[in-house]
This record gives sequence, C-alpha cells and structure tokens, in this order.
Amino acid sequence: MSRPHRRALALVVAAGAALALPSSAPARVIEAEGILPPGQSGYVSLTGLTGGTGSPHLYDQQPLFIDFKRKPFGMNLATGTPETPKAGVSIRRDTFGVPAVTGATELDAWWGAGYALAQDRMFQLEAFRHATQGRLAEVTGKGALGDDLISRRDYYTPAELNAQFERFPLPLRQRTQAYVDGINAWISHLQATPTDLPAEYIATGTALTPWTVVDTLGIGVFLARTVPSGDGSELRNLRAVQDSGAGVLDALLPRSIKGQLSTIPRSEGLFPQGRVLSAKKAAAARKRSLAFAKTLPATSDGTARAAARKADRPAGMIGRTGGSSMFAVRAPGKRAILFNGPQLGFSVPELFVEIELHAPGYDVRGVTAAGIPVVGIGHNDTVAWGFTSGLSDEDDLYAEKLDPQDRESYLYKGQWRKMDCRNERFDFKSPPSDLLLGGKIPESGSVTRRVCRTVHGPVQAVEGNVAYARKYAIWQRDLESLVGIDLLNRAKTIKDVDAAARAVTWNENIMAADSQGNIGYWHPGLVQIRPSRWDERLPLPGTGEAEWGGLVPRSKMPHVINPKQGWLANWNNIPSQGWTSGDGESSERVTGQFHRVGWLMRLVRDLRKAPSFQAARSVVEREGRVAQQRPLASARLRRAQKGATGKAKSILDTVLTWDGDYHRQAADGTVDPGVAAWEAYKTALAARAVARLGKGASRFEDRPGGSHAFDITAKESYALRTLTPAGYRAAAVTAFDALAKRFGSEDPARWREPRLLYDVGAQGAGQAPPLPFFDRGTWEQIVELGP
Repeated sequence: MSRPHRRALALVVAAGAALALPSSAPARVIEAEGILPPGQSGYVSLTGLTGGTGSPHLYDQQPLFIDFKRKPFGMNLATGTPETPKAGVSIRRDTFGVPAVTGATELDAWWGAGYALAQDRMFQLEAFRHATQGRLAEVTGKGALGDDLISRRDYYTPAELNAQFERFPLPLRQRTQAYVDGINAWISHLQATPTDLPAEYIATGTALTPWTVVDTLGIGVFLARTVPSGDGSELRNLRAVQDSGAGVLDALLPRSIKGQLSTIPRSEGLFPQGRVLSAKKAAAARKRSLAFAKTLPATSDGTARAAARKADRPAGMIGRTGGSSMFAVRAPGKRAILFNGPQLGFSVPELFVEIELHAPGYDVRGVTAAGIPVVGIGHNDTVAWGFTSGLSDEDDLYAEKLDPQDRESYLYKGQWRKMDCRNERFDFKSPPSDLLLGGKIPESGSVTRRVCRTVHGPVQAVEGNVAYARKYAIWQRDLESLVGIDLLNRAKTIKDVDAAARAVTWNENIMAADSQGNIGYWHPGLVQIRPSRWDERLPLPGTGEAEWGGLVPRSKMPHVINPKQGWLANWNNIPSQGWTSGDGESSERVTGQFHRVGWLMRLVRDLRKAPSFQAARSVVEREGRVAQQRPLASARLRRAQKGATGKAKSILDTVLTWDGDYHRQAADGTVDPGVAAWEAYKTALAARAVARLGKGASRFEDRPGGSHAFDITAKESYALRTLTPAGYRAAAVTAFDALAKRFGSEDPARWREPRLLYDVGAQGAGQAPPLPFFDRGTWEQIVELGP
C-alpha cells in the first residue's frame, strides 16, 4: 500500500476511535434469519442439462421465499458430515447446502471458502471471468461483443489490476492468494474427475483453466463500479434538451425537489456534495450548460443505444446496478434490529452466494459474490450490516473537442493532446448447443476494435466532432473497497463500522447495528466536488474549464449514528437533504414525496413504537407486496374522488378501494382489479402531465426498473405532484377507456389479471420454477442483536 493510502487508512481508524461510544460490546446475536432464492448452488450436472437439475440446493429456498419465510442465519448451525479437503480446513454444510468453513488460520478459512464456493458456483465463476475480461462472446457468441467492448474500454488492463492489488495490505494479498488456491484445488478435482464438471462447460465448449488473482480482481472492480451506481445519463439528458429545451429537464430531473425523502433527517445534518450553490449561481450554471449544449452535435440513436446497453444488464449478470432496501431500529434493553434486502433481480444462480467462516478470533457469516474474498453483507458476533446501492453521481461525461486533422487528438487547456489508444481483439464463438438445440450452424471469428482514453477517462462515444469521455471518481481505486469491507467484517462496535465506511471507495450505502443497541447509516465512497459553474445534469466541456475541485472529504460524506428518531430506512433514496441528484443515473431519486422509501418509512416508524423480531418480519412482508405509491397518494386520490362522476369515479373508487396489495389472489390465480386499474391510471396520469413537455419527455423511462415493477417513474411522480384534481379526473377517464377495451368490459369487477411473475434470469443451464413478483431482495436478512 502506498504511503498516502496507508496514511488515509490510519486517519480512518483514528476517526473511528474518536467517536463517543462504548468501546466494547458483549457478543450476542439474539436471532437471525436469511433467504437466498432460488438456492445456494448453481451446479447443473451433465445428466441434468436439459432439465436444469443437479444439486439438490438449486431451487430449495424458493418456496420459503414465496411464503415470506427465511431459514436460520446464525453461527455454527451446520451439522453435515465434515469435508477436509486439506489439513487445517473443515467444511460442513447445513440443510440448505450453505458451507461453514473452519480454518486453523484465517488463510486456511479463506482457502476453504474458495474451495467450497467453487463447488457451488464453478460455472458462474467462469461466466464472471469471461464477462469482466471482455471475453463473454467466446462462450455465448457474437451477441455479447457489445458488452465485451465495454468491459475492456471502461475498466482496466491486467497490469492496472495488479498495480491496485500491490497496494493492498499484505494480509489481504495473502488471503486473496489463499482463496484463489482453494478455487484451483477444486478445479484440479474437476480435471481429475470430469463426471463432476458442470454441464455448461460441455454445452458451451469452454475449457476449464486455472483461476488467477487477476480473475478475482476483475470481478471486484466490476462489483465496485456497477452495483452501487451506474454511469450517468448525460447523453439522454442532452438529447431531451435538444428535443424540447430545458423545461423537460427541470420537470423530470430537477437537481433537488420539494418533499424529497432522505435517510438522514434534516435535523441530523444536510451533508451537501461539495459546494452549496445559491439559487442565483445554480441558475447561471444552468444557463451556461444549456448554451454549451447547443454547440454539441445531435445525439444519434446509435449513440443512445450504446449508452443504454451498459445500464441494461440482465438479472444475475455481473455489471448490473442494484436497487435494495434496509432499515434499522433501536429497541428497549440496548437491543437493535437490522433488515437488508439487496435487489439485483433473480437468476439461477444468484449473484450472491452464502458463506460462513471461522478461524481463531474470526467469525463471520453472510453473502458475497463468487470470486471475492470478503463477506459483503452479513453479521459477526457483535455487529450486523447491510448494503443498498447509493446511486449517487460519482462520474461525469466530458465532451472532448476533436482535432479535424487527427480524430485521436483533442483540445485540452489550449493544446492538442493525443489520446491513449490501443487495438483490442475480440474473439467470438457460438456454443455447440446452438446446433443441438436450435439447429443453427455455430459461427466463430474475431473483430478488432479501437479503444481510447483522454485525460478524463475512457472514450465511450463519438458524435461528429466530439468524443465523450467519462471521468470516474473511483478510477484506479476501485479495489480499495475490499480493504474497507474487510474492516467491516471485523467490526465489533458501531464505531468500527464508521472506520470501515471511511475506508471504502464505492458508493454502496451501509447500515449497521451492534449488540449494544447502536445503529448507523453511511453514504460512503469517493465523490467529486463538481465545477460550480456548470450544471451537473449535462455533459461538461472537456477543454479544461470544467475540471473537478477534488473529492469530497470522507468525513463530510453523509452519515449518522443513533439518530434521535431511533430508526433509519433506505430504499435507494437520497442520503441527506443537502444532496442533489446529479445527472440522473437513477431518475427514481427525483420522485420526491412519492419515492418508494416513503412507504417503508411509514412501516419502520410504526415498528419503532413496539420493536420486535416478529414485527420486523411483518414490515418486510408489507414492504414487499404493496404498490408503494398507492398508500402514499391516498390524500390526493381522495381529493380527486370528490366530485368525480361516471368513468372517473369508477376508476378512483376502484383504486381507493384497493389497499395496494398485488400478491393477494383469488382461487383462479387472478389479483384484485385495483392492480390493473392503478397501473393503467399511472400511465394515463403521466401521459397527461408530460404532454406539454414535448418530445424530450419520451427520452425518460415509461416503466420502472425490473426489481420495482409496481413503483413509479419520474414521469408518473411528476404527474402525481403537479396535476390538479381535475387533471386526476381527466386521466381517470382515459384509464377507464383503456381498461374497458383491454378487458372487454366496463365492469371493474372483471378487470382481474393473472399474478405477475418475475422474469428470472439464468447464468447457466438452471431452470428456476415460476417466481411471483415481489419488490424484495435477491438476498434477505433480519438480525436482532443485544446484550
């Protein structure tokens, strides 16, 4: 680790020690449960290839999940026959196949973790390796070439990964190598016993090769860069402004919004991102950026599609930006309850995998991603913690002015500079299964693409005389987050969590509770101090006049410990009242008082009045089966209902009679008419509200993300906030006509539709049973701690 990074880590530890909190906490997890549907394993056998079978733990957690139940998530519960793959390593599995690894040393424990998780997720490791190295097309065919280009363009070369690794503390470097060695021990077993080989290797014609440290590092970088937040939406915003002017941006992507819901109460601090702009300065920045936008070429469909591809990863695929909810409540008797439900969609197998580890002085259980030698979310003996995607804007897109005589040169601070460019060769090969299953002749070949970087970062698009390069605050420091997560795994009190939060570089929200009843929340990571003369929502000029003012000091990032209200809740909402929305990588952040976290906050506020483990379970169920804005909009809906007649009254009566529960079903499997009525009504409300905004409004999402099917979009939120009661009633008439046509009846009682199912992805040959949609976590944990 370099001297500056050692010094930063020392300051982090010192800052944590300065907190005026108890210095020790008795070791007690009172109760803990968790669930990972469909199951722990991803192993499909060769004989089970066509049916997606193999391990008994492929799908065995899904029935519990559907019934809002979870399995035990405490320590030392595994009673299976121990496996000893080498001296000093013992692996036992519980009834759901979750491995509990005991090592004579920490290195032994992590060697065993690599071995056990390779048993469970070997082909997923292979898929991750290919995806993060830009080689997925070698396994799945030329359709993956676009993703492969992104992987090599926007991330790092092996030499750059190794340079980050060399800055790790020595113990973490040693642990990583031990973990890699454990994976390779299982690979050696598979090479000697090919009958145990996952069927996907045969189906795709993929060779099994040794695992390397660089393979693990590549996965770590992808997770650090993509799960907490994605790239910005500057090109979408630019296109909207080019279509319709600034009004559409101010309406659908305001920098901040009245009534916005933050995890940290205003009374606990504002925590702005860098400089606070006065209204006058913000208006001047907006005017300046709009003038600059007029000088930029029109954004083509191809450029827009290329930008959208990066944000459109399927469920379970590494590189997908997350959602996620969590809450923490203080309880009498110095107790605390923590829930976390990270939402990365559902797939076979999941992105997460569960593990329990024990070594002298080291006990931890939770979930991680295959290939990563830390426990991401979980608990030890005295602390439980969870993550949600921070979704803040920690990158900016710069418009580089190209030299007409040399399109790999750009103007920066008055001089033409050469880009750092290289050629990358991409091989592609259709899997043999294309011939067997679809009758297609497998094709193979290679293409070469040019990838370039400017002083700001990787060039992601070229339009006319402009190259768009993205600057990341986390650039070349992604893997430092593993150092912080290791500190989190070892935390004994909430002050230790504070120290760990100041060591991570990614923007993944942290919430934690300890066994003395303390709770806390952190919105951490490396975040830029934006140039105050420019609007954060649009591309910045790359010629040198819009450079960052450094990074926000870690101590000034949003955080709170033991807020006076006694509870905390986050569902990817803004962290604090002083925070702004940036360029809208996640436009859900600007839904104001109708953000989905408002529903969770209502539930958690009530939980605080009589906190218990069973009551926390009830919160999780109500959170996960109710269309959040239906109860949040009740007052406005009732105002519109007054004076409503005919079709409008029919819609408003149907919606208000419904309590928002989309899981409750009749004997025929259909759901309440309110489900279809509410969805049609939201669509009609949005269409009416944004009609005046012009074509630019079409650049914004019409549907919420896949993990939040019944949530609202920025357009729908804008409608709920701005339409008058008369506007609500007019939209209700439109919704009535659409529903009458769809169902062939004007009787709302006949507007029943089948229960919505989740689109479950696959990273191999697994075939999960149908999964009803819930707005719930890919992994869920509830942990109660106390003395």
